[in-house]
Amino acid sequence: MGRGYSGRSQLTGLMNSLYQQDLAYIQAAGFGDFARAAAPEIVRALRAVPVPVHRVVEVGCGAGPLTTILAQEGFKVVAIDVSAELLSVAQAACPRAEFRQGSIYEQEIPACEAILAIGEPLTYHDSGDADSRVRGFFRRAANTVPEGGLLIFDVVELGEPPLSGRFWKSGDDWAVLVDTQEDQSSRVLKRRIETFRRIGDLYRRGAEVHRVRLFDTAELCAWLQAAGFIVTTAVAYGDFSLSPRRRAFFCTRTQHSHA
Repeated sequence: MGRGYSGRSQLTGLMNSLYQQDLAYIQAAGFGDFARAAAPEIVRALRAVPVPVHRVVEVGCGAGPLTTILAQEGFKVVAIDVSAELLSVAQAACPRAEFRQGSIYEQEIPACEAILAIGEPLTYHDSGDADSRVRGFFRRAANTVPEGGLLIFDVVELGEPPLSGRFWKSGDDWAVLVDTQEDQSSRVLKRRIETFRRIGDLYRRGAEVHRVRLFDTAELCAWLQAAGFIVTTAVAYGDFSLSPRRRAFFCTRTQHSHA
């Protein structure tokens, strides 16, 4: 999972298999730190552009930690996720935001001045057309935000160090184990996730498999520039450093899409 184990899919075909009840509960209970740490730099960027940013579209909002901060800072937020379980948690946490369930690749991007996809949501794919979907999303984003508007997102990139390994974390009534395997030749990182959640006196066990697309940074920059963005990249959101092989993209819309 992204965000240090908090990303989510944007593919309709995965809606019935990702972030079901127990994993959504664990995500909300134990994995909001990434969004909260990245938020100050994101808010700073939204306020630094010459075009006034009033409405923000947040792709892959999850349990809503960033949604809540953006709303508190005075932005109107349209938050999108494929997981009904996560959206239920997010809506309870931030009733002022507007929430929509579905895939950003298969629905219109709402009118806005800025689009955010924080915590690797654009990397989650279960089909061979990941590149065309992401490239198409860039074109639609460029045609949605005004000149001076923003697209900010992060991905897992190709390269070193290897990311295969095991990770676990626990709380008072839950635990999660993630076994990660990557194949850079096919540009796929697979996370096998086992969940344990206490229900009454017993623990309920569950499992999900998440497939993540690995991206080439230079290729993404080329797609973004063709779509009409000026692009800068970073390995941190302000003072908050990203995990190895994660890269943030700060994209300012300059003109209509050429691609």
